[in-house]
Amino acid sequence: MIDVEIPQKVHDSLEFIKKYEPIDENYMLQQVLLYGIRDLEQDMAIKLYSEGKLTISECAQMAEKSVGEMMELLTDRGIKSKITIEDFEEGLSNALDLFGN
Repeated sequence: MIDVEIPQKVHDSLEFIKKYEPIDENYMLQQVLLYGIRDLEQDMAIKLYSEGKLTISECAQMAEKSVGEMMELLTDRGIKSKITIEDFEEGLSNALDLFGN
């Protein structure tokens, strides 16, 4: 078990939610942590991708998104794709091989 001090903002938000949705506080805290870790993983994936430490596929996998969703998210954040024409051609060739065309 981990002992954590809950920031007042989180406590206030939980109290607000409990007024409208009678959910166990422990369950709500677990959900807050799960949502938070997803955001943290996504932000870390984007950081590592922008530093050239992850490929777009690795970045998408870490963020639990499809490659298309990840590319859209990177574009929304102003991060240019590092995919070269060679990467695109290789991916297209692999897809054609996979689907037998």
